[in-house]
Amino acid sequence: MFFYPLYSDYTIQCLYTSGTWMWIFLISWGLHYVANKEFHKETYRIVNGSSMYAYLSHYFFIIVVAVTLIRPYKIPFVGALFIEFILVNLMIIISYLIFDFLWSLAFPRKTPE
Repeated sequence: MFFYPLYSDYTIQCLYTSGTWMWIFLISWGLHYVANKEFHKETYRIVNGSSMYAYLSHYFFIIVVAVTLIRPYKIPFVGALFIEFILVNLMIIISYLIFDFLWSLAFPRKTPE
């Protein structure tokens, strides 16, 4: 479940890598067009602020869920995929909100006045 798909065929390796990069390219430009507008000030701040935190911490939470829940209970792949997706996203959001709250206590936000 946690390995880079090392295919023995060079063509398949190239297709996998280029397909992944094309998917990232299309998603990033699509979201830049659709979702890069401030719709609700606080939600926009949290979603934008948590993106780098999610990128840096997601693998830790994946391993925590896999080691504590998926492997011991031998949950099959499809169930594990849904459990991982939901729990990891919840753990990222909740831990970011806790860090954001502690940060705002230590360094209060300045008012525009």
